[in-house]
Amino acid sequence: MTRHRPGAAARLLALAALLPAWGIVAPPPAAAQESKDAKVGKPTGDPAPDTKAALELIDRRRYDEAIVSAKRALGRDERYTPAMMAMAKAYYYLKKYELSTSIIEIAQKIKPDIPEAYQLLGFIALTRDDRISATAAFKKAVEVKPDFGNAWNNLAAMYLYAKNYDAAVDAAQRATDLQPRFDKAWLNLGSALRGKARYDEAERAYRKALEFNSKYSAVYFDLGILYLDAPQMPNVDTTGRLNQAIAHFARYKDFIATSGQPAPQNDPVDAYVEEARKALVLEAKRIEREKKKKE
Repeated sequence: MTRHRPGAAARLLALAALLPAWGIVAPPPAAAQESKDAKVGKPTGDPAPDTKAALELIDRRRYDEAIVSAKRALGRDERYTPAMMAMAKAYYYLKKYELSTSIIEIAQKIKPDIPEAYQLLGFIALTRDDRISATAAFKKAVEVKPDFGNAWNNLAAMYLYAKNYDAAVDAAQRATDLQPRFDKAWLNLGSALRGKARYDEAERAYRKALEFNSKYSAVYFDLGILYLDAPQMPNVDTTGRLNQAIAHFARYKDFIATSGQPAPQNDPVDAYVEEARKALVLEAKRIEREKKKKE
């Protein structure tokens, strides 16, 4: 059984980006936009275009403008839950988690089973390091929407953290089945398979992630851990396995260095490279002893 190192825990979990498909309805023709409410100054018309604009602003990280756009949509229809969810999402990114939660609760009173609402509640729970609530929220999201690939992936990440590798494999497999090009799901599947000591399958899953995202640095880190921890790998001896681990860690460091982003805090990669080098020295001594015995 592989050992999951404390310093590497964060890289075992690849949470899906919080960019779900909200199912915004295309705006109807401009005709029939006016109503008797216009006479009293109340905004009229379809709330969908302003909601769509809010989501596009969120994608561009213009969260305050997104909130204004979502409010405009709610001015047209105060019970329009997609606009509420867009607003809740913007407040989440602004780290106003209580406000985001309150808006979600209002939306759920109008429409109880909004899968994206449970997804967002799961992320809010993670800001409190409440992984039990996060797991429950992601579970509810896939119950409501069984084809919600992002939520299946996030559920897999929670199972990985809990070292429930059987459940993690199942959840990550569902995510990759639903979204075959989802690099984060392939990464989580690889880590789950590694947890079950299915090393060659784990490598294939990691390679799948790289097939869809060749610059995914976390995959190279986890490949390094795989080759460092696995007792053996197909078609390679111990020396080759350890050299492969060092090479993967080097690729990881290269991608981090060229990404323009700071390296993760307390990054253990240098310690792992040193561990692999020490293991190489020990392996060389073992080979030398065996050679002398034969002589």
